[in-house]
Amino acid sequence: MKLAKDFSTSISSFVNEVRTDALGNIIAHKHGSGKRIMLIAHQDVVSLMITHIDDNGFLYIKSAGGIDISLLPARKVVILHGENSITGIIGKKPIHLMKDDQIGKISLDNLWIDIGAKSKAEAKDLVSIGDYAYFCSEFENLPNDLITGSYFDDQVGLNVLMRVAEQIATEAVPWDIYFVASNYEEIGMRGATVAAQSIQPDVCICIDVTHATDYPTMNVISDGDIKLGDGCVLAKGPNIYSNLFSSLEKTALLHQIKYQIEVCTYPTGTDANVIQLSGQGVKTAVVSIPCRYMHTPYEVCSTKDIECAIHILYEFICEANFDYGNYRN
Repeated sequence: MKLAKDFSTSISSFVNEVRTDALGNIIAHKHGSGKRIMLIAHQDVVSLMITHIDDNGFLYIKSAGGIDISLLPARKVVILHGENSITGIIGKKPIHLMKDDQIGKISLDNLWIDIGAKSKAEAKDLVSIGDYAYFCSEFENLPNDLITGSYFDDQVGLNVLMRVAEQIATEAVPWDIYFVASNYEEIGMRGATVAAQSIQPDVCICIDVTHATDYPTMNVISDGDIKLGDGCVLAKGPNIYSNLFSSLEKTALLHQIKYQIEVCTYPTGTDANVIQLSGQGVKTAVVSIPCRYMHTPYEVCSTKDIECAIHILYEFICEANFDYGNYRN
């Protein structure tokens, strides 16, 4: 899976040590004397994997993670092959040449990646079966403090980790802090499982994106009421330790930080899901950034919401005003 290769180098200036484990998790440790807190954001992303190269040099693919295949035709992708990056275009049969019963029916069987190769041999000089292909989209600023680009899930979470680590680098905080860039979240949360078993945190806060619902076709009754620009999102439900949620909410109220609440009646679908169940159990919470069009080539987030997430985590860590009392829903 695609890694945030600069995370390890960038965060090293703000912590005491950085290591990478067998699953590719990057674990940055700021030494402290208090209880162990783990802040985690995943570094892997959804992608496509090359499964077959035909005689004419066209590449066939399967998805690695949740991708809506209807979004794929005519997309530009980049294939990573060792240290090389190969540009490709996802092709399909033109609608002009389709029969009526073929129109609108898209499957991975009738999509391919065109890298300009003329033969299987030429293609295999450039790529291999098992290589990953990623969306190739430009980062852009939009009006109203919005930004767009690919893989904000969960590059914005990694950005939050980095900024929090930077802000507390010289602070004497009452925690022993682990900043974790986890791997394989999109395909089963494997990295978080191993990281939690290794670190054995007392408390964990997962930083991820969540679905904004402030655009057409969304229903606030069934999908929730989450808006870009209205602040970071605190999850509430059985995957969340209620006292930890309350402490984060009190922090937001005390420091006038904008926040929204997301009700998660089942596991959140974030790394918090497996971390909560590790060892003898971990007190977990989720702080999210609202995101439109998740897992598409152009996701949209608000820089204001990102700043709110950074602010609430910084204040919570500095104050450590947290009740370790019994679990209650």
